[in-house]
Amino acid sequence: MTTEKAFDIINRTIEMSLRYYPNDDWQPIVSIRRQLNYIKDALENKNDRSRLKDINIGVYAVREFENLYEDLANIIYEVCDIVRFMIKNKL
Repeated sequence: MTTEKAFDIINRTIEMSLRYYPNDDWQPIVSIRRQLNYIKDALENKNDRSRLKDINIGVYAVREFENLYEDLANIIYEVCDIVRFMIKNKL
């Protein structure tokens, strides 16, 4: 996995969340977007990555999106893989 590919996946996830939930204040989608932005910042070395272990967007994917928007859930799972790479310092 390259950093470019990780950025692409994260950006597509944000775009998809906006497509399904435009201007939404529903707490799960707000949390997901905040976490995605934190992950992007970590990839750009704008933070210390100390909270990567607290990322929980996979839980939202299972609980909130898997039955309604399988494509959104699947791309969130890809982001979870990115986070695992980042935690292991492989990205």
